[in-house]
Amino acid sequence: MKYFLPLIFSAIHTVALSFPTYNTSEEIVGSSHLRSKYFLTSGFFDFGIDYKEFIEKSDKAKGIVIHSHGCAGLGQYDSQLRSFYTKLGFYFVQLDFHKRGDAKASCTVANGILTYHDLVGVRLPPRVQELQNHVNKLRADGFQKIYISGHSEGGMVVQWFPDEVNGAIVHSMLCIPTQANNLKNKYLHLVSFNDPLLDNRRSPHTCDHRPNYTTVTSRVASHGPLADSSWAEKIRSFLDVGN
Repeated sequence: MKYFLPLIFSAIHTVALSFPTYNTSEEIVGSSHLRSKYFLTSGFFDFGIDYKEFIEKSDKAKGIVIHSHGCAGLGQYDSQLRSFYTKLGFYFVQLDFHKRGDAKASCTVANGILTYHDLVGVRLPPRVQELQNHVNKLRADGFQKIYISGHSEGGMVVQWFPDEVNGAIVHSMLCIPTQANNLKNKYLHLVSFNDPLLDNRRSPHTCDHRPNYTTVTSRVASHGPLADSSWAEKIRSFLDVGN
């Protein structure tokens, strides 16, 4: 189906965009945890294991971070976060939404600003559903200390997440509108006013108006999830990790 939408950054031109549809069947969403990689350590040669092996080898009393990647898919920033969180002593789950077969990169950079090809309301729901599936599966298999994180578009997924977890961390994403703020969770929101890929004409940078959000801003000119040197310590404090 064709939708005619005004371009975000132009008041003059319109463009016809064909938005994808995503399979939200129980077969696809309910198997999403089998498409992810699970990391027990921060070792350089730890390339991740599958769900079955992870459940067999993991200590269920240990904290776990479930991470959602950005619109371009898995990349350097996700590997950086994997290394960071595992070195803090957490297990790390690396979701891969594009591995499902009907999804691919959803963004381009236009005039230096991140631009999304498909509607937030089209792409985010299945991503949120897959994150819910991971949380539910891990909880059913014995994990109780569960955190979620997301970088860029993944930060949108985290903001839309409706269920209760131990905490949520938004890396390098604006404060997007939500249908209902999830007051069950505490959020740490890390964002730079000078992030070269974010444009606050779409949404405000900070989530300070939400009582359960702590927004930590920066002036660093980077889209990196840990670009500001102060953010690492803010995360450690949020996760209650000792020095």
